[in-house]
Amino acid sequence: MTGTVVTVLGPVAPAELGRCLPHEHLVCDFTPLTGDLDHVLNEVELAVDELLLFRAAGGAAVVEVTPPDLGRDPAKLAEISRRSGVHVVMGTGWYRGAFYPGHLDRTPTAALAEAMVQELTEGVDGVRAGVIGEIGCDAGFLTGVEERVLRAAARAGRATGATVTTHASMHPVGLAQLDVLAEEDLAPEQVVVGHADSHLDAGYHRELLRRGAWVQFDTAGRPHMNPDARRARALVGLVQEGWLHRLLVSSDRCFRSDLVAFGGPGYAHVLTGFRAELLSLGLTAEEFDVLTVDNPARALAH
Repeated sequence: MTGTVVTVLGPVAPAELGRCLPHEHLVCDFTPLTGDLDHVLNEVELAVDELLLFRAAGGAAVVEVTPPDLGRDPAKLAEISRRSGVHVVMGTGWYRGAFYPGHLDRTPTAALAEAMVQELTEGVDGVRAGVIGEIGCDAGFLTGVEERVLRAAARAGRATGATVTTHASMHPVGLAQLDVLAEEDLAPEQVVVGHADSHLDAGYHRELLRRGAWVQFDTAGRPHMNPDARRARALVGLVQEGWLHRLLVSSDRCFRSDLVAFGGPGYAHVLTGFRAELLSLGLTAEEFDVLTVDNPARALAH
């Protein structure tokens, strides 16, 4: 496997990444929109404690997809990675319309792309981003400014080779996202369509896969999105159809109540409870390794 994976502590070889969750949050803040204090993660000590549990379960890396408009903190991510011993890949870009700063509506696409390229190549106070995203939309369609951000993400991806990872929740909007990215000539294998397990329509998933994108089941252990039993059946079904090498699995931890300290399943859930669910449906241990070790490394390397 060629290329490197850029983490907050520097580049690593894909083979050294280890078992990886490709869509998580360690430091984020939804409260400007929701006002719910459950929806803020901002404590280094808490994140380190939770990642040590993940590491004890065999985890080695997380992709932290919090953009600046969702409360990203590069210095905290570097400290969390250093203290936990877990690789952390940082995202760049902007999240979705409800969280956008006002200037996005007045900034040309080229300038937005250049801002992302700078974070991917030069970094933020010495901490480089290693993935673009999560880039998303609020609903089942793209607004004008959301489309502009997505086009900028595609241009940054083309310029740097970095993967674009999307937020496509509760609707089959990943197809519209893929359309825009394709119009900007971004290769589909450079695209991860997120939250596919929040809309369990096999036809939707197959079309994304046929077009060459990664399909990510990334809300494991979040029953308000879907029960794990439904999520696991859909994922195993796609594996049995031959799509194993284009699928990713994660858990999108972003609330305090998601964490073990507050009674939640924590970051280890994909490697424990959800793995057991998948294996009970016929997935093999070797196939689980492809989903959680091989595929994330291939998706991130550039």
